[in-house]
Amino acid sequence: MLRQLWAGLTIVLMLNGGGELWQEKREEVLLPVLMYHEVRYDDPGKDAILPEEMERDLQYLQREGYTTVLMEDVLAFVYAGKSLPEKPILLTFDDGYESSYRRLFPLLKRYGAKAVISVIGKSADEFSLMPEQGGPYVHASWKELLEMWDSGCIELQNHSYDLHHESGGEQGCRRRWGENDFDYEDRIRRDVDRLQEELYRRTDALASTFAYPYGFYSNELEGILEECGFLATLTCDFGMNRLTRDPDCLRRMKRICRSHGADLEKLLSQAEATLERSAAP
Repeated sequence: MLRQLWAGLTIVLMLNGGGELWQEKREEVLLPVLMYHEVRYDDPGKDAILPEEMERDLQYLQREGYTTVLMEDVLAFVYAGKSLPEKPILLTFDDGYESSYRRLFPLLKRYGAKAVISVIGKSADEFSLMPEQGGPYVHASWKELLEMWDSGCIELQNHSYDLHHESGGEQGCRRRWGENDFDYEDRIRRDVDRLQEELYRRTDALASTFAYPYGFYSNELEGILEECGFLATLTCDFGMNRLTRDPDCLRRMKRICRSHGADLEKLLSQAEATLERSAAP
């Protein structure tokens, strides 16, 4: 069902934009993808930056001529030949923390920016049943997520329903010890489809993109997710992305982890340098 829905979407994209040429006839575009988790005052570190750091990032990107885009824009470029801004950039926030609603959302509206939140379905369900609260590792409720979605500056994507944990020998989407092919594929399909169905029920839209929990991926897993209808996947691998007309460029997209105290300008430069190293003979 999901594959059929996404096939229909691709056709609609091509009908709506297939005749449009890229503004500069660019067949290749560099796309940096920044990876964030929380924006909070308490205990900043690898997975949490201060609100003032987030604001400085948005100011820097605006000053340097970057335009934030969503995955729907990226898909329209690859599949339908639509144009992208001169310097596109994707801001991604993993896990769907409440700080995205409390701290990030107001900043995005202030600076006219957009971002992608990859949701953990079970966490959104559980925190939707709790009284409103703040603090580290608190997840956004569906009410908060949908308010951000309805604004148009936030896009919701899939980070699994309940695979984002490390316990009992499990880690994200890794195969369990002794798990056979059928059971592994069935477990992954059931989990990601559960969140897809919930997103569709709440937003009338399916997630196009899967963000790998803990960044673990494999060729086998890529194939399963493609069959589930996902058009793109996000890893935790460091680097820059080259967008082309080839849909394979949307698989295993690299990201730039933005941690507390990091220099964004330096991170972007280092990411671009990975393209030069990969192209070296």
